[in-house]
Amino acid sequence: MPITYGHHPYIEAMVTLARGPRRKEDRLELRLEPANRRLLDEAAAASSMSTSAFVLTHATEAAREVLADRTTFVLPDDRWDAFVELLEREERPMPGLAAFLARPSVLDQE
Repeated sequence: MPITYGHHPYIEAMVTLARGPRRKEDRLELRLEPANRRLLDEAAAASSMSTSAFVLTHATEAAREVLADRTTFVLPDDRWDAFVELLEREERPMPGLAAFLARPSVLDQE
């Protein structure tokens, strides 16, 4: 077979199929009220998914959103430019802020 370069999705799909599905080894168990179980089962059925797949898919999406809110923020181009300008401008003393930050916090141990 000749050497080729680039992205070949049809070959990658064949390789994935040949390897078979990856085995999942971790487990997560939940305790829940019967009403919540019925709700999850119904929503999974409405989505044509198993309850396990439904919960994993939606919990994973929620986890990504929570973490993205803490690591990434998106601004429109005009606001991004203003933000960058603020970051790049010359420092200026702020004695009031320095004094405020020097005070003990309610989180500091006494």
